[in-house]
Amino acid sequence: MYIKEDIIEKLGTSATEIVDWMNIQPDENFVKGPANKWDTSQHLDHLYRIVVMINKALRLPKFILRWRFGKPNRKGRDYDTIVAKYQHKLKNLSPTRKPPGAKKHTIADKPVLINEFELQIQRLQKGLNKWTEEELDKYLFPHPLLGKMTVRELMMWTVYHHYHHLNNLKSNY
Repeated sequence: MYIKEDIIEKLGTSATEIVDWMNIQPDENFVKGPANKWDTSQHLDHLYRIVVMINKALRLPKFILRWRFGKPNRKGRDYDTIVAKYQHKLKNLSPTRKPPGAKKHTIADKPVLINEFELQIQRLQKGLNKWTEEELDKYLFPHPLLGKMTVRELMMWTVYHHYHHLNNLKSNY
């Protein structure tokens, strides 16, 4: 189980690795991708949109989170368990199910989107600093595939999700 400081550090590291990879790619590759798959810009847009949603949720009053999503009814999962469950869910998705939206961008959007992604990661790190170690395990957020997750679990998933997309980009783009 990662402690808050580890999560904040790993979020920064994973985002930096994504940005570094994006920056060394030729600009024209930003709008390219395999046939019938997202292009590179859509991967970054998807990651950006998720961090924006998480940041909005982190700013909600905690009593609203409790009222809307309830209390955890189980012990928190560790990183490996979250990753295994996510991979299992991905394998069993309907082939007709569309992943969460990702807007196509132009080459000119590349520096802007990269900058916005970095700003949202910084906001996420700052936002997490406002939560106590205990609160990370006390409040739930919904995840479209994994169901209700504690804040800590969602942050660990976010780190994994960054690497999931980065590895896909490195292998296929």
